[in-house]
Amino acid sequence: MNRREVLAGLGAGVAALSTFGVATAADPLAKLVEVKDCCKKCNETCAKCLTECLACYAHCAALAAGGSKEHAACAKACLDCSEFCKLCLTICGRQGAMMGICCEACAKACEACAKACEKFPDDKTCAACAKVCKECQKCCADCCKA
Repeated sequence: MNRREVLAGLGAGVAALSTFGVATAADPLAKLVEVKDCCKKCNETCAKCLTECLACYAHCAALAAGGSKEHAACAKACLDCSEFCKLCLTICGRQGAMMGICCEACAKACEACAKACEKFPDDKTCAACAKVCKECQKCCADCCKA
């Protein structure tokens, strides 16, 4: 067997495998695109929540350092929530198998953070954080159901 015959055989094998691969990958690929569309709003909301929680964390941590012990719990809740939002962005962004679990956990963290921030209704930073956390909680909870 000469080199041309080997290369022709390999070429035919590659063509057959690629045809087989395209035929079997069509359905999973369509589902992958569907998941991306479903999670797009969730990812945008998590990114916004992450940013707001980090700003509120810095604000509350500074107030806690200045003697306001009430803001210490809020700062912790904001930091935890920001970590869950970051995790959700990472896992959902690469469409990992644990997307549902991440969205569910993120929704719970957002709920806890909103409650902590709502204890300071006259504080603009906390109020803004609570609002975004509620939006993110709803979005992530809805994403879990999809």
